[in-house]
Amino acid sequence: MVAHALFIAVTAVIAGGLAALLVATPARWLADDADLTALTGSRAFRPSLLILAAVALAAVAAALFPIDQAIPHPPEWTAHAPGSGTTLTPPHPTGIDFALTSLSLGAGAAATPVLLVTDLLIRRLPDRIVYPLIALLGAAFITGILVGNSTLWWFALLGAIVGILLFGAIHLVGRLVRKPTMGLGDVKLAFVVAGVSGLFSPWAPLVVLLFSVLIAGVWALIAGLRAHDLKATTIPFGPAMLSGLWLGSVGAPFVL
Repeated sequence: MVAHALFIAVTAVIAGGLAALLVATPARWLADDADLTALTGSRAFRPSLLILAAVALAAVAAALFPIDQAIPHPPEWTAHAPGSGTTLTPPHPTGIDFALTSLSLGAGAAATPVLLVTDLLIRRLPDRIVYPLIALLGAAFITGILVGNSTLWWFALLGAIVGILLFGAIHLVGRLVRKPTMGLGDVKLAFVVAGVSGLFSPWAPLVVLLFSVLIAGVWALIAGLRAHDLKATTIPFGPAMLSGLWLGSVGAPFVL
């Protein structure tokens, strides 16, 4: 389908453009010379590979996205009410839904490789990436609700709000009992992860959470065994959340 191919291409282009902007400006979004040296001096921070990863991730996500929620098409049925003279049609995507969905998926895919590598290397999810991403996605979700036709905008916004509240509560409990749980960066990232996954299906955020916990658990176990100290081993949760975002989103139809 031409429209589906266009959806994939637009999403990939958005991801590539935003990823290129991110990898070109680490000094701006890190704002810390020591972290900048540690990040850019690592072999894992390769701008061309990060851009390529973002484009590939966006293309795959767009290809597996439920197209009936993003690509404009005529309504599947209509019903005429003789008494009132009105014609009823089910909600169906418009060009607004197409554009906002491409933007949301592209932005999420663009930030994923950069945030993942950054959290792995220096254990930071920079606010100067996460806050603009939250603002962009929040604006897209609200705009979709106001002028779009896809029903998933509501689920995306609700998922984002529930996600940040849930992770925020876990963070506060950890602070109260003085146990390491979620960092504030993870709390803010939860808005992005739960919101983007909510575009795939109403249940995708739950699957994403399960995938994230599973990935983090296996990773922590392996790291603890290698360090010969399971209790003292800690890992950044951001990479598990970002991996779970895409695996859980595309895998939700097969799990539920």
